[in-house]
Amino acid sequence: MSNIKRISRRSLLKMSTAAGAVVLWQVACAPKQQPAQQAPTAQPQQPAPKEPTRPPTAAPAPKEGVTLRLHYRAGGETSEVPIYVTRPKEFTEETGIKVQLEPIPGGEYWAKIETLAAAGSLGDNMFTTEQGWYHSRMVHFNILTPIDDYMAALNVSRDEWLPPAIGACTFNGKTYGLPKCAHPGFAYIRINHNLFQEGGIPIPPVHGVTWDQITEWGNKLSKGPKEKRDQYGYFVNKDSFQAFINGLHSWGGWELEEDRESVKADSQPWKDYVRWNHRAIVIDRISPLASELGSAGVIGLFAAGKLAMFHGDRSQQSQTLQAVGPMDGSGKFKWSAIAIPVTPAFTKHGLSLNTHAGTSQSKHKLESFKLTYALADKRFAYLVANEQGYLVGRTNEMQEIGKAKDDPFIQLQYEEQTKGVPYRIGKNLRGTEYDSAIRNTLETVYMGKAEPDDAFFKKLNDTLNEILKKPIP
Repeated sequence: MSNIKRISRRSLLKMSTAAGAVVLWQVACAPKQQPAQQAPTAQPQQPAPKEPTRPPTAAPAPKEGVTLRLHYRAGGETSEVPIYVTRPKEFTEETGIKVQLEPIPGGEYWAKIETLAAAGSLGDNMFTTEQGWYHSRMVHFNILTPIDDYMAALNVSRDEWLPPAIGACTFNGKTYGLPKCAHPGFAYIRINHNLFQEGGIPIPPVHGVTWDQITEWGNKLSKGPKEKRDQYGYFVNKDSFQAFINGLHSWGGWELEEDRESVKADSQPWKDYVRWNHRAIVIDRISPLASELGSAGVIGLFAAGKLAMFHGDRSQQSQTLQAVGPMDGSGKFKWSAIAIPVTPAFTKHGLSLNTHAGTSQSKHKLESFKLTYALADKRFAYLVANEQGYLVGRTNEMQEIGKAKDDPFIQLQYEEQTKGVPYRIGKNLRGTEYDSAIRNTLETVYMGKAEPDDAFFKKLNDTLNEILKKPIP
């Protein structure tokens, strides 16, 4: 990102207002904040034993009595225990540096971060994401600090992470934060084997399914009148930007053009993907609306045996395990996860970057970097894979995670992750405004209030390009 500059108090307040005014699409790498009693716990495996992975020691010793403040989305301490409880505790044991967790409610996170920055009272480390283009915004306004000098001092190589993952952290040759994850978002469809067998449909392979087959199976496995289904064949995730990007990429489209200042929302891939969703939701009625999901949501409907397939992300793996039981059928029924269909024009999955990064206001930048690294190192990857069921985006991850490498879903994640490219980030950094415009406009189609004809896509294209012409707020 060019023209990195310091942000004024006035600009930060404008950013905070904008952030509060826009409903963000889902942020991945962790479920949305939930009440503690509903937060998913670690995958049902034995706690991972410690490995002899220690932080580098070829740098000066930490200062006496240092406590690092870590900002993150509230709920992570229960939904991502290995990330926000286990690893920070180990870090303190290894280094003597204390970690003070400072959770911020997810819906208030960026406004609070920007307020703290304006007041000069940011902590030392923070969670970031490129959902809403926020990581890039934090870099642009000097809220994050580059870490290359500390990487060199501690002999930490960029080669530890996949090129798209570490590349997404890099601006003008400088590195800001390290990957908490760089994952392919909603790249999976979960399948109820019992319903497929009852419908006389062979269990789909992990790879190679087509969108036409999803349509065929979804219709065959939907039961009851269209106006009030007893059973749905497929769930279209229309509320996640990650789901939208991967669906669009599967048809050969891009969320932005290469110049990152324009979009072709009236191109054929946009039309094909939106029209496929429209058919599933409005015409065929094989996908439930939000009002038809019930209080337990899509996973609850799937667990109840009333939904044959759903388009989901990696965080929903542990939630599905809890709701249904093991994939082998020893729970409620046998189920599996397969890759979403891709067409011959497939432009690779969009990799969703989340990081932990040091802030420019930290008074303990070496120690801050050590924590950043601990939340992205080999030990971190091992804990997260074995207890959370996630991959981080490390180059040799499958050799670093022990028995988790044998998990079929971990293997699928890795395969899809290697097909990924970083999100294209708009130069004007108006990510939430852009995402919201896409979601709100497409919602009129998915609710049956507008037809996805050429005139609709021209209007959508004009709207989005007008947003991209605006200056950085």
